[in-house]
Amino acid sequence: MKKLLVVFLCFFASNAFASSADSGKCPWKMPFTITISGTGETQGWGRTWIAQPGPYRDDDTSYLIPSSIESYQITIDTCQCNSIQYSLISDSLHFTREWGGIFPGMPEFQSVLIVFAPGKDSIISLSLFDDDSFGSNSQYSFRSYNFKISSLLFDDTSIFETDSSFMLHNASFTEETFDTMGVPDYGDDFQTTDFTASSITLSGIFRPTAFSNPPATVTEAPQPNNLAIYSSNGSIACSFDVADHARDLEILSPLGIREASFTIPAGQTQASLPHLPAGFYFVRLDGSMAKVYISD
Repeated sequence: MKKLLVVFLCFFASNAFASSADSGKCPWKMPFTITISGTGETQGWGRTWIAQPGPYRDDDTSYLIPSSIESYQITIDTCQCNSIQYSLISDSLHFTREWGGIFPGMPEFQSVLIVFAPGKDSIISLSLFDDDSFGSNSQYSFRSYNFKISSLLFDDTSIFETDSSFMLHNASFTEETFDTMGVPDYGDDFQTTDFTASSITLSGIFRPTAFSNPPATVTEAPQPNNLAIYSSNGSIACSFDVADHARDLEILSPLGIREASFTIPAGQTQASLPHLPAGFYFVRLDGSMAKVYISD
């Protein structure tokens, strides 16, 4: 699943952050992008009301995906809009964006906080938080991302580090989802997932670095098949490494039910996904797994 979120900062020109290194202030010109790709495990569970003679039956299901991938990307740009707040207090830069969600009193919210070491070319901590919702009163979804990392260096062009220890930089990246569909008189069907990264790869304003334990000595090897999901001409497609043999590509529901499957011929590196109802799905090819959300 790929997600692109654009955060707009108010009342600042494109060179607002241009400054020399060793200033203790953000040195980068806008726009700039932070990209996070995490590898870890996903725990999921759900409840489904099943029709049968007599009362409905409550079917609870849980599952674990031990090797899964989640990605998040945020691009910071400038414009004038009332939903953005900016502050620079005691060497801490804080950007927030808030706008109305689908329910009163439950707005969607994005936050970026960068804490600089005063007068040095280093960052004490960087954190991102995104909490959003979509749908209607009878069918809705919530999703939140939480990313943190500490003890980084920077120059006029990028953020970087001289090692790649996940533990020493107190790195963490999680995603939580909750999806529900109303069932009149019987409650709600729902599905929820919790993803926790054990390693992350950062890029964009970051010099491309894979943080893992034990620390990687070179950039972390890509996942098998380099499976990636993207939008193409209004439809959902995927790309993957070439192979000299045919492979089966499977589309699974969050509960592990196979929704579709088709064969990828030898030599093929791209495929379009079939039309599916809105919701979350897992795409599996050999040992690779990726998650995608399909909107209405």
